[in-house]
Amino acid sequence: MTSVPGRLGEALERRGRLLQVALDYTSLGDAFGLAMRLPRVEGVILEAGTPLIKSAGMEAVRILRALPGAHLVAADTKTVDTGALEVGLAADAGADIATVLALAPRETIEEALREAERRGVALYADMIGSQDPVSLASRLREIGVHVALLHIGIDVQRRLGITAGQVTQLVERVAKAFQGPVAVAGGVKPGEARRLAEAGASIVIIGGAITKAADPGAAAAEALRGLGLGL
Repeated sequence: MTSVPGRLGEALERRGRLLQVALDYTSLGDAFGLAMRLPRVEGVILEAGTPLIKSAGMEAVRILRALPGAHLVAADTKTVDTGALEVGLAADAGADIATVLALAPRETIEEALREAERRGVALYADMIGSQDPVSLASRLREIGVHVALLHIGIDVQRRLGITAGQVTQLVERVAKAFQGPVAVAGGVKPGEARRLAEAGASIVIIGGAITKAADPGAAAAEALRGLGLGL
């Protein structure tokens, strides 16, 4: 099993399971305001979501990094080309994690991975859009990426009514194929965190069910309890 570099590897070793909160805003102010209402501890990853990065650039990552606390920061770049360049940009901004599309060319994934390991950044391979995530997870294990991300996108959720919280058997199969840390995202609710972790997820990613909750801090706390992180 490939070891996970940097602060993410350390957090996984100490905590075992982590909560990642996806800040899929287009406004830095909105993202900052929400982040201030969340627990910022080692068991929590604050994610500069793809819409936020496209709107505000790596300044979003810098702001999340600058917040007080022991939290980790993810830059959801969803890189599909120029792997080393984009991982480098994320690292320069203070990200602990960058993401590459698992369906990107192998050369891109390998370049992203090489730069991530050089910079002490963990690399997720996001399997969004894959028709066979189990086989893809095996390929990602061979390449050596640090985390396999099983991800059901928003458009698919809306069109088909499927969320990641409903596919625990698939989580189990992906975890078995990858044999390393697996992250799960896509319409997950705080009350589903425990079930996903028991199915093999090391990192549970929740977006709107926390960010749009009446009390985001309480929603995050519920998910943390489900993960055995009573922080």
